[in-house]
Order: sequence, then C-alpha cells, then structure tokens
Amino acid sequence: MRGRTKAGSFHDRDPTNTAIVIAFYEAFKGGAQDLHEAFQGFRLERDARIAQDDLAVCRITMTGRHVKALGPWQPSGRMVRFHGMDMHRLRDGRIVETWHFERLQSD
Repeated sequence: MRGRTKAGSFHDRDPTNTAIVIAFYEAFKGGAQDLHEAFQGFRLERDARIAQDDLAVCRITMTGRHVKALGPWQPSGRMVRFHGMDMHRLRDGRIVETWHFERLQSD
C-alpha cells in the first residue's frame, strides 16, 4: 500500500497487486482533477527529465489561477506557480516504486 514518510514521499509497491494498482490510479486521477478544479487554466511544464539505471525522474512546474480550495489552501484568485518532482523505479517496463513531492507554496 501507499504510505507517507516523514518527508511526505509516497512509496507505491507491488504493481502485481491489482487492488493497489487500481487504488493508485484512482488516487492519481482524483488528484489531477482536484488540481484542474482548484487552478483555472492549470498547466504543467516538465522542467527536467533524467533517467539512470532503473530510475526515472521528472521535475515539474505547475501554474494556474487559484479559484477553489485545495486542502488547507483557500483560493486567492491570483495566478500561482508551484513545483514538484516524481522519481520512479522501473522493473520490466513497469513502475514498481514512486517518490513524489510538491512544494505548494507559490513563488
């Protein structure tokens, strides 16, 4: 199952367990929908992509006008920019482990 560490990263394990895979994709889709609803004109830019051995990393910048609450952050109506990063461990062409973080404080 997915679990949060003290650093806030996710560890998604055992992609052969269908329940975990479905839960991960449903959570991912829900999170993406939340971002699109909270930030009008939501846009995601890939700033860097790096692959080494069995790891792939993508650093991203997200922008949009904050029009709806997202977690504890209340809408400001302002354009915001925030950053994130995903690192995936791959095995046999499948993601077997993921670390993810977002810095939701706006620049």
